[in-house]
Amino acid sequence: MKLILYSLPNCKEVLKIKNFLQRNNIKFNEIILDSEEKKAELKKLTMQNKVSALKIVYNHSIHVISGFNEAYLNLNLLEHIKKYNPKIEK
Repeated sequence: MKLILYSLPNCKEVLKIKNFLQRNNIKFNEIILDSEEKKAELKKLTMQNKVSALKIVYNHSIHVISGFNEAYLNLNLLEHIKKYNPKIEK
């Protein structure tokens, strides 16, 4: 399992996502989108480039969450970690 945070500068959503992950001791990689080329990668994932996103790569699927959605993270990410105890790559 791997988590990649696509972080836009001055985005309030990314701070909430980071706080959530750090509060729950979840390792993640961060890609800071400080150029138009890097923002193009976010646009490919989410069809927009104005809100930060979290990409969760499971063994069997990939989920992309645009912005901060605590309910989704609690229900899907934390429950998955509790149930399967996956190795989280940094």
